[in-house]
Amino acid sequence: MRTNVIDIIIQLMRHVRIGESIDSINSEYFKGYDKSEISAAYSWILQKQQSGDLNERMLARELSAPRRILHTAERVVITPEAHGYLLEMVMLGLIDYQRMEYIIEQAMLHSIERVNLDKIKDYVSRFAFDSDMKKGSRSVYLQGNESIN
Repeated sequence: MRTNVIDIIIQLMRHVRIGESIDSINSEYFKGYDKSEISAAYSWILQKQQSGDLNERMLARELSAPRRILHTAERVVITPEAHGYLLEMVMLGLIDYQRMEYIIEQAMLHSIERVNLDKIKDYVSRFAFDSDMKKGSRSVYLQGNESIN
C-alpha cells in the first residue's frame, strides 16, 4: 500500500517539476489507485510544502541526475533499476543524499538477496514516511488506507 502512495507522489512530483500546479494535474494518471492512496500522496506533498521541505528552489533544481556510482559490492546487491529509482527520488526531492546513502546502507546490511525495484520502493516508502515521525514532527500523514473528507 505504501509503495502505491510513493508511486503517486512520484507522478505528482514529475508534473510539478515541469511546471504544472499540483491541483491542475489530471486525475487520469491515477487510475487503478485507491482514493485513500491518492489522498495520502497529496497530503504528504502539501505537508512537505508547508514545512518548507519542498520549496521552489528545490523544485527548480536542474534536471540533471545526481551522481552516485555504486561500488562493486553494492552493484552485486542492488539492481540498476533500483539504483536509478533512488537517483530519481533524490532528483525529485523526495529523499536527500543522506537518506539515499542510508537506504543503500540498509539494503547492503539487511538483504540476503538482490535488491530489485520493488524492494527498493519498499525501503523508500518506509524511510520517506517514518523519518518524518522520528524527527519529532507533529504532522500526521495518511497511511494509505485513510482519506480526507
